[in-house]
Amino acid sequence: MVVSIEVDQNGKVTKAIAGVKGSTNTAACLLKPAKEAALKTKWNAALNAPSKQRGTIIYKFSLSK
Repeated sequence: MVVSIEVDQNGKVTKAIAGVKGSTNTAACLLKPAKEAALKTKWNAALNAPSKQRGTIIYKFSLSK
């Protein structure tokens, strides 16, 4: 599952969109957990960075018994 993110200068993910181009599985039951996980992610602060930086996170979900 590919999640598109926007990160502010403080390293906080301010926007996350799950299931973007490149995702191999866009099942509704996985979209919300992927988005929530991305929003909890914290990156290194960089006050000299642009106010918004964009990137992607790839989550791999697997089934367990």
